[in-house]
Amino acid sequence: MTPLETFQSRKIHFQNLAEQFQKQYNQWAVFRAIVFVAVASIGYFCYEFYDIAYTLLVLIIGIALFLFSVTKHLKIKHLRDKNRILSTLNEDEIQRSENRFTRTETGEIFAEENHFYASDLDIFGKQSLYKLLNRTHTFGGAKILANWLLHPAETNEIINRQKAIQELSEKIDWRQDLEASAMLIEEISEPTHQLLAWNDAPANQKIQQSLFQIARFLPYITIPVVLAWILGFVPIYIVLVLMGIHGLILKQIFNEVSVALDQTTRIAGAMKAYSALSELIVSEDFQEEKLQNLKSKIAEASTAILALEDILNKMANRVNPFFAFVVGIPTLWDIQYFIKLENWKEKHRKNLPTWLAVIAEFETLNSLAGYHFANPTFIQPSVISGGVFLKAKALGHPMIRHNKRVSNDIELIGGGKTIIITGSNMSGKSTFQRTVAINVVLALTGAVVCAESFQCSPLQVFTSMRSNDSLEEGTSSFYAELKRLKQLIDEVGKDDKNTTSILYFLDEILKGTNSKDRHEGARALMLQLHKTSASGFISTHDVALGDEFDEQDFVKNYSFSSEVINDDLVFDYKLRQGVCHSFNASELMKRIGIEM
Repeated sequence: MTPLETFQSRKIHFQNLAEQFQKQYNQWAVFRAIVFVAVASIGYFCYEFYDIAYTLLVLIIGIALFLFSVTKHLKIKHLRDKNRILSTLNEDEIQRSENRFTRTETGEIFAEENHFYASDLDIFGKQSLYKLLNRTHTFGGAKILANWLLHPAETNEIINRQKAIQELSEKIDWRQDLEASAMLIEEISEPTHQLLAWNDAPANQKIQQSLFQIARFLPYITIPVVLAWILGFVPIYIVLVLMGIHGLILKQIFNEVSVALDQTTRIAGAMKAYSALSELIVSEDFQEEKLQNLKSKIAEASTAILALEDILNKMANRVNPFFAFVVGIPTLWDIQYFIKLENWKEKHRKNLPTWLAVIAEFETLNSLAGYHFANPTFIQPSVISGGVFLKAKALGHPMIRHNKRVSNDIELIGGGKTIIITGSNMSGKSTFQRTVAINVVLALTGAVVCAESFQCSPLQVFTSMRSNDSLEEGTSSFYAELKRLKQLIDEVGKDDKNTTSILYFLDEILKGTNSKDRHEGARALMLQLHKTSASGFISTHDVALGDEFDEQDFVKNYSFSSEVINDDLVFDYKLRQGVCHSFNASELMKRIGIEM
């Protein structure tokens, strides 16, 4: 079964399950209503015709039954929602296979100004590499994925990521469960930010005050007294006195508790999702060392986060007036769970950021594993230590659909080397450079690449492909390109400080000036770069530049071409050795109506 067939099958399967749970959800909604009406009716009947003891007994049993039905109803709702999400994410995979992206996150919030390659390679944006890879749903996971795409990893880290990604790619049920659980965090940033802000806030010292300590233990006296009154052993006024004391205590510390509880209400949904995520990670058996190490950092998180989720869930009951009156006041419910919440924070505040970071990294690895599974013809590259080394066979652009993708071989070995690419307009020069660059970025992220074979050393990609003028800065597109080239010159000048060699991609170099200056400038830059450890690609329409360096051992000439067949302009997008001496600009101008 192909990945696409797998996604289609799973989409239908989870859709059917969601519909089944929706039916159960509707049935339990009716049952809840029946229980509520029955308890209210029987309670009123007992109050009218029997004494208060029978009424309270009916209410206690009825409340227990009602709470059971509410709990069951919520569990079914969770299962319904999760299966809907699982169906949705398989639909996302189907859309992604056609380069259609249903999610709105572009990753542009993580873009870095003047980054070496992000803008030219469409790392972020509406049709970007980030959107192709991204299966994260927490802010932490999204941030790590963006960081990995922006900053190449060390060789050992790349190898460890590759092994982890390979293992996770084979666990489709686990991977999609993880993603579905993360999708329950509806916003990409706010819940995590609020959770960390709450965690960083200082502990409330007032819980050590005597009033809180009295409130903590008073229900242990009150509840037995209420039961004794129900059984007829204690007069009503004792119960009323105790309830009055409870009311006074609640009045004294109501504002303090309410503010804290309102803050935690906003993080309850995120905590529920993080609880499910940590449980999935802790309960899974991993073979690869990186996954095992990450899991060990979160070993106690599942129990602790589950405990916090339980506290938050119980605190949420306070918004129910019926519960607040019957249970909340006698037990001083708000205060009990406020104290538990503060104690939890004091015990685990140092660990929570680490736990969230581990979950975020698992999400990122899960994204790259999902990309691996969805593209079974892509391969894990071989990353080797050393200077400039790049060798690929049948290299294609991962953002171009397979039925339209044209692949090429390429080899670039050693520092100070330049590959000049000449060719006619629209023949594929720019796309080829982006193809090489984006696959190097993927390789150094730890992801699979679009090739039959791929080897490279750790490299720092640098691009100069899009140069736009700026009204705000008062710069032309030509000067913008010069500024970009200066950035490259400055960077290669740090050879003694750089731990990785630069691999540059310069598209239509110095296109904004006259032919003579363009030729002299490109020639001078190539000779200057030859003296450094940097190597790379330069595309140009300046055939003379390729001819001039054709005999130099540090330069290789490649080209793309087009031809007219049956009055149609045809491109095959195949890379050929040598300089291109046939161009199509005149033909293209004729086709738009310019009389040549």
